[in-house]
Amino acid sequence: MHLFFENIAPHMFKLWTGRFFKDDQNISIPFVLSKSSWEEIGILMQNNRKNMPLDFGRPPRNIFKHNAGYKAEEWANWITLFSVPLLKSKLPDRYKIIFIINILIILNLNSKIIK
Repeated sequence: MHLFFENIAPHMFKLWTGRFFKDDQNISIPFVLSKSSWEEIGILMQNNRKNMPLDFGRPPRNIFKHNAGYKAEEWANWITLFSVPLLKSKLPDRYKIIFIINILIILNLNSKIIK
């Protein structure tokens, strides 16, 4: 679990925010979301902290502000619980489908590891 959620998930976030590559060539990439989109997503996460059941673990923090301090549990919750509903109107369909397939693979692998 830690391998994926502390390594791959933060890199995916950097890719979507346009901070993965050092140069500014990624501005025209369709899956890079604008700063305002990430601010909106972060505010939604922050505002829903009180509504989240404790069974989900740590309540969600604003991913745009606090992603550098995210632990594996928070990345796991982001990928498996929050990312699809929060990104569904932001990502182009082509990338959304690929991302959802990856999440299903992750959940399947994670359940086999736990068994």
